[in-house]
Amino acid sequence: MSTAAKNVLAVVCAAVATFALAVALGLRLTPAPRTRLDYLVIGSVATFLMLGVISGMALVYWIKPHGLLGKGRKQESADSEQEPGRESTPPDQAAR
Repeated sequence: MSTAAKNVLAVVCAAVATFALAVALGLRLTPAPRTRLDYLVIGSVATFLMLGVISGMALVYWIKPHGLLGKGRKQESADSEQEPGRESTPPDQAAR
């Protein structure tokens, strides 16, 4: 299975699990004589949470939020080569 297929499967499973958990929790917390409005609210809250999970996971898997603000700088090590046109010592000290 490819990585993209695994990512899609993970998003779908997380969305279904979130929806089921939210509905179960909503039914558990709502008093027994439920009206149609109670079911509407429970379903709406579950859908809202499910869409939040899908959006968050889409950001993590496909949009990569760490790249949204710009690329980070590479760490320069002491052993790295100097850029062309730059001298390793200042000109006034090189003449000594």
